[in-house]
Amino acid sequence: MINIKRKVIDFIKKTDIIKKINYNKFIFYFLFGLKSRFGEFKININTKCLVFSQYPGAETKGLGGLIAQYPKNFEILCLTNGSNMISTMDPIESACIKKQQFNEVMKMTRAKGHKIFDIDNKTLKNHYATFKKIDISEADYIFIPNIYDNNIDTIALLQHFKQILKDKEFKPELKILMYESDFPLCTLDYYIDISPIIETKKKMLKIYYPEDKFPGLVDRIIGINAFRSIQHNCNYCEAFLAFTADEFIKIPLI
Repeated sequence: MINIKRKVIDFIKKTDIIKKINYNKFIFYFLFGLKSRFGEFKININTKCLVFSQYPGAETKGLGGLIAQYPKNFEILCLTNGSNMISTMDPIESACIKKQQFNEVMKMTRAKGHKIFDIDNKTLKNHYATFKKIDISEADYIFIPNIYDNNIDTIALLQHFKQILKDKEFKPELKILMYESDFPLCTLDYYIDISPIIETKKKMLKIYYPEDKFPGLVDRIIGINAFRSIQHNCNYCEAFLAFTADEFIKIPLI
């Protein structure tokens, strides 16, 4: 069985078939020997969490409730500036608005640290020199967007992150958690009950997506939190897929 799996992995890496298959439970769990460990996500007062966001707002969609519940444990880094996110504005104006929104949301959460990089949307692939300066050495958990997010900056973020795992020091016990921003995860390892903080998350989302410009969008985003709660004794939860650094490095990326 091990030899068969090794041959399949080698075949995937040598061809473009990875572009045609889903990153589903078969890939994550069969090929790479991962074991589902679905349970409640818990952090303590000393836990250090680092979040990578591919655009302003992705972090709030995916784990805004978790950040708002444990703000002193979180540092949030948004890797692009939202320069092309508002179609009715030129890129400079759009970036200005999205930066303001990001900083307002971070202020609302009272997160320990946050930063938005001055990198235009759709150009992150050209900025590894900036990405590699990020210090990951103290993080216990690093949150990254879902590999399913078919977004050029998400792909670049994951590629850059894989490279700094190879190039830089990090804690041996580091865990990497994928969060849901644009697409749902296909399988899950952890959930966190955000029912007590759901109204705060809604307010955070409405800063990015005001009702007059995006009618009903916040409710639809929150809908996945309601859906994720079906298996648990709560009303809303956020969910994550977990990897060790070694497991993540082995996953082939598009």
